[in-house]
This record gives sequence, structure tokens and C-alpha cells, in this order.
Amino acid sequence: MPWRRKPARHLRYWSGPVDRNAGFKTVLVFCVGCQRNGRLKLADLPDWDWSDISAHLKCTACGKVGWVDTRLDWAEVINFAKGVSG
Repeated sequence: MPWRRKPARHLRYWSGPVDRNAGFKTVLVFCVGCQRNGRLKLADLPDWDWSDISAHLKCTACGKVGWVDTRLDWAEVINFAKGVSG
């Protein structure tokens, strides 16, 4: 883990361990440095705290470390094309 950085103060990182039983298979990852994004499989992530995972993620486009915003991939559990009916 040679390129670990402390989390950026202005980013809000999740806390606690990765919850693999919440129904999600992937997380969306956004690089704050170059605005690129991608998906990571939860199964591929280590059993660490989210702040440690975020501090180790490195953007493959710009090379910045720790400048990521991770979010749950809600498109896996919600059909946005269906819309809301009531």
C-alpha cells in the first residue's frame, strides 16, 4: 500500500465496513480531480473501513489518489426507466 493518502477533508467518506448484504453489487466511483467515473464490484473490495478504501483508490485517468467520491449504484435496485406511479 505505498500510495495511500489521508482522505481529503472536503470529501465526505462513508464510515464503517463494506456491507455486502445490502443488495448492491457495485459502487459508483467519481474522481474529483478529473471528473471521470466508473464502477467497482463490492466483491473485489477488501474488508476494510470505507475511509481506508477511499484513501487507497487511485484514478486510472489522472493518477490522483484519495480524490474519489464513492456512491451506491442505485440503478441496480431501482428501475429508473419505469418512473414513479401513484
